[in-house]
Amino acid sequence: MVKQPTVLVLTQQLDAHADLVIRELHHRNAQVIRFNTADFPHKATLVARHTTGRTWEGELVVDQHALSLQEITGMWYRRPTPFEIDPALPPAAQQFAQAEARMAIGGVLRGLSCRWVNHPEKMVAADYKPYQLEMARACGLETPDTLLTNSAHAARQFLAEHPYGIIYKTLSGALVFSESGEPLSIYTSRVSLQDLEQEDSIRQTACLFQEEVSKELELRITVVGEQVFAAEIFSQHSSRTQVDFRRGYADLRYGVHALPQAIHDRCLSLVKILGLSFAAIDMVLTPDHRYVFLELNSSGQWAWIEQATSLPLCETLVDLLTETS
Repeated sequence: MVKQPTVLVLTQQLDAHADLVIRELHHRNAQVIRFNTADFPHKATLVARHTTGRTWEGELVVDQHALSLQEITGMWYRRPTPFEIDPALPPAAQQFAQAEARMAIGGVLRGLSCRWVNHPEKMVAADYKPYQLEMARACGLETPDTLLTNSAHAARQFLAEHPYGIIYKTLSGALVFSESGEPLSIYTSRVSLQDLEQEDSIRQTACLFQEEVSKELELRITVVGEQVFAAEIFSQHSSRTQVDFRRGYADLRYGVHALPQAIHDRCLSLVKILGLSFAAIDMVLTPDHRYVFLELNSSGQWAWIEQATSLPLCETLVDLLTETS
């Protein structure tokens, strides 16, 4: 008898991608529970027991919906937010309670025998951009010449070696928050010699510089299980989107791209070597038809690509989550 798919979706309260996947799961009559870890312990209850010779048993209750731990067949680790602890507790008690909640929920879920998309430990490692570049190289993908440094002198030498220019990009993500709590985006940007004269700024932390790669077009390659979907992003006709297409989504045009088999296989190998079953890969197709790897996101956005190209990304992701063999 085939086990009925039961999927736990770990994500934040507002997540359009999760809405799409949950709708498709319901359409297929799969049991699904949406759980934001911020709801534990005040809005969710865990009862889990581990006994000799048996795996974890019990249930997770979210919004009065009980989910048996033993029934979970798939887990989508999307974008859950940190555990929220009673603010009336002293700071040390809040810190302790949050750590205990994380170890309990994280430990029990990691101990279940089910499909992860993606396993959180694998995501942590995969999200290190220097590690991504090395793994991409090991899989046979071309990567840009890259410098990691907090030395302005080394950065100036790097610029001198690349007469067509270099760019700066963040290592930890493109979003920071101001003192007032306002989100601020840090986009990939071209670097001038004048920028590199600000030695104090560069000295404060590690900076990632890369040669600027000429673009005929950009590619968003979404890997879901064994399936590889490549979308073309035409970003070079607008000055706003030439360096970082996120600056102007309204200016972009899209298409479906047929990857050469070798690049298809190398992308699949990269995702597998990182221990992932889902990833969004950003790549450049150069005017002389080279495919250059830029970076990988283990929880990358895909709904906008599906809407623009009709690639069956949601359907394929749900196929993966509901596999029970």
